[in-house]
Amino acid sequence: MRSFFQQSGRDKSLYLMHELMHELSQFVSGEFCLRMEAGKHQKNPEKVRHSSYLRETYDGSEKFDFLREAYNLRTFLPLNMSFEVEACYLTHKVLVHMLPTLKCLRVLSLSHYQITDLPDSIGNLRHLRYLDISYTAIKKISESVSTLVNLQTLVLSHCYHMNELPKNMGNLINLRHLENSGTSLKGMPMEMKKLKNLQTLSAFVVGKHYGSSIRELRDLFCLGGTLSILNLENVVDAVDAREANVKDKKNLDELVLKWKDNDNNIAVDSQNEASVLEHLQPHKKLKKLTIDCYSGSNFPDWLGEPSFTNMVFLHLSKCKNCPYLPPLGQLPNLKSLSVVHFDAVKRVGAEFYGNDSSSAKPFGSLETLMFEEMPEWEEWVPLRIQGEEFPCLQKLCIRKCPKLTRDLPCRLSSLRQLEISECRQLVVSLPTVPSICEVKLHECDNVVLESAFHLTSVSSLSASKIFNMTHLPGGQITTSSIQVGLQHLRSLVELHLCNCPRLKELPPILHMLTSLKRLEIRQCPSLYSLPEMGLPSMLERLEIGGCDILQSLPEGMTFNNAHLQELYIRNCSSLRTFPRVGSLKTLSISKCRKLEFPLPEEMAHNSYASLETFWMTNSCDSLRSFPLGFFTKLKYLNIWNCENLESLAIPEGLHHEDLTSLETLHICNCPNFVSFPQGGLPTPNLRFFRVFNCEKLKSLPHQLHTQLPSLEVMVLYKCPEVVSFPEGGLPPNLSFLEISYCNKLIACRTEWRLQRHPSLETFTIRGGFKEEDRLESFPEEGLLPSTLTSLRICNLPMKSLGKEGLRRLTSLKSLEIYSCPDIKSFPQDGLPICLSFLTINHCRRLKKGCQRDKGKEWHKIAHIPCIEIDDEVIVL
Repeated sequence: MRSFFQQSGRDKSLYLMHELMHELSQFVSGEFCLRMEAGKHQKNPEKVRHSSYLRETYDGSEKFDFLREAYNLRTFLPLNMSFEVEACYLTHKVLVHMLPTLKCLRVLSLSHYQITDLPDSIGNLRHLRYLDISYTAIKKISESVSTLVNLQTLVLSHCYHMNELPKNMGNLINLRHLENSGTSLKGMPMEMKKLKNLQTLSAFVVGKHYGSSIRELRDLFCLGGTLSILNLENVVDAVDAREANVKDKKNLDELVLKWKDNDNNIAVDSQNEASVLEHLQPHKKLKKLTIDCYSGSNFPDWLGEPSFTNMVFLHLSKCKNCPYLPPLGQLPNLKSLSVVHFDAVKRVGAEFYGNDSSSAKPFGSLETLMFEEMPEWEEWVPLRIQGEEFPCLQKLCIRKCPKLTRDLPCRLSSLRQLEISECRQLVVSLPTVPSICEVKLHECDNVVLESAFHLTSVSSLSASKIFNMTHLPGGQITTSSIQVGLQHLRSLVELHLCNCPRLKELPPILHMLTSLKRLEIRQCPSLYSLPEMGLPSMLERLEIGGCDILQSLPEGMTFNNAHLQELYIRNCSSLRTFPRVGSLKTLSISKCRKLEFPLPEEMAHNSYASLETFWMTNSCDSLRSFPLGFFTKLKYLNIWNCENLESLAIPEGLHHEDLTSLETLHICNCPNFVSFPQGGLPTPNLRFFRVFNCEKLKSLPHQLHTQLPSLEVMVLYKCPEVVSFPEGGLPPNLSFLEISYCNKLIACRTEWRLQRHPSLETFTIRGGFKEEDRLESFPEEGLLPSTLTSLRICNLPMKSLGKEGLRRLTSLKSLEIYSCPDIKSFPQDGLPICLSFLTINHCRRLKKGCQRDKGKEWHKIAHIPCIEIDDEVIVL
């Protein structure tokens, strides 16, 4: 294995094949294995045994032409380039006409395609061993699948619309793996007990009035991996649960037992549910157990027995009628325990820890413990024993327990993470633990924050919605006590203070936190200043937001924070002084309207020599001209909603090399923006240029074709006063151009000379014309280059599509037409033969003529593999 594969450096669960080994495998496989690729044709398709290809959004019939002669094909396998796969569409010709001819097929995957059904002819693939239709839109599987007696694996995972399986699935006697998690099945088909070779069954759904009873699981002794038994409320007779014989399924690693959530408080038979759970005792080798929405009032004796030596994970959720937790402390190897939504529990005490007579320490292996949403829980009584009750606990989370008043276990020597959230009555000091690294406190005013100052090993401290942060239960925390406490936090790397309305100031010796790298202060409206002595010298990221009365930043930042690289300031409506830190690489300012941008003479000290990314939104009302020339290392500049901004400025004499770093420039929603620098934009490496909703702008930068040679994407949106492109035209390497709601510019489209730009591949045009400005047709002859591959036309009041203009687009693959209600038909000669994707939306007259096999215009578009009409996708 090691000689063939190499472990991925980014994901240890993945392996890569060396390039030389890949070439060797291709050579050895020769003509028997085919990787379908664009422009690649197989000389002898009848010899191909195994085929794979990269799945695309729209896979038309041309891609699979070789299948017509691949009579001996055994594998049909689409692959993904990444884990995140969008909805994909497959031509129906593959399903209806091509696949049924592949009589030798063993492996068939249609995963992630938005197909809604399988043809009955699927039953003719007698040799099929593996069928994967996961992540499809199929609601019901064809009954003919039940005739595939050689089928060993059936993958239905995440077919969210599927509510029924074939009635005669019991005929699939060779089935070994049925993966059906994430479906909407109402029950299981009859005769499931015949599937004696089944090794994987993701979910067994107990039907209410039909389908297999839970007792059908009895003879499925080979089941392993994970089994979820769902809708257990439909088990009327608890004897059926006993007959399921879960106790003898020794190959199961994980068992999920789930009843339907009873949010409406419908009367249930709690005694029956208790009996059902009693009879569903798993084998002692089980590793993971989940019990969800159980309505019984007590747990069975087997839960928590020390004999479950392999149990490492236990999740109990929405067991609303249980007044006590089960005795779980004696599970010897339990590592993760979560208890969620136990509405009746008021006290957690000795019963939780287990048998007092046992010599073993309770929860001896537990590493993660979480209590969440326990509205009546009032008291946690520690166990009175010598030593620790949680000797290995590393993570403790207590969330949404509003009545809990006390206590926390005192001796947690291994604790590394502590989270207490929405426990408003909990009165406790944080445990003094030498190993703790992360503390999160949220909405728990009575947790003594001052005790956090003694946690010398903590590296991350977060406090949010602590409304009385400056107070102890008996009096106010003094500034001196905070100062002394801060000196102990020598390991603190992250400090987050959020939603603390009474916090007025930070201690003056905050700079003594010498390890602090990230500081976040948000929604602290009473904070009026930051320490004048400055911020910690090693600080790398500072985020300040929602501090309404904060007027200035420390002067010392300019000299003392040489490591500060990221600064985010949001919603500080009183802030006036602009931060000047020479080490900054990212600066984001939002909703700080009183902030005064530094004057050019103040910027001559090169305070922003390292800045690479600058976001400014709804800020700096006094700024009229942005001094672009002073930001020589800037890569990304985004200016949004700056109402008074009028121009960008570059000092005279600036050389081209001074702005070589700029790659992205966005100016959006600046209603008074009127001009770019008089000499143009000397940004030779600019790739993305977007101007959005600048109603007074009359012209684009001069010399675009020479000063922006690297520009690839250009978007002009709602710039109604721009009349033309600059003299000399557009940059030579432009590949994406969008012109939207620029009516004067569109009116002069014959002067664009886009046909001179062979690099242009994608063009979008949006109108907004008045009725009297109606166009005869678009695009006109010679307007667009023949290299264009994608054309989007939106909201143009035109009567027809330009016949000659479209005919010359010999590379066009995608044509999208939106909101053009007056178009009735396509050109008489049809659309370009190279077109592979057509979208028609909100074009009511055109839509009528494009009805499949019926409309007058259908014959003009029938050659296009993928057609979308008002969100209905047709794949041909």
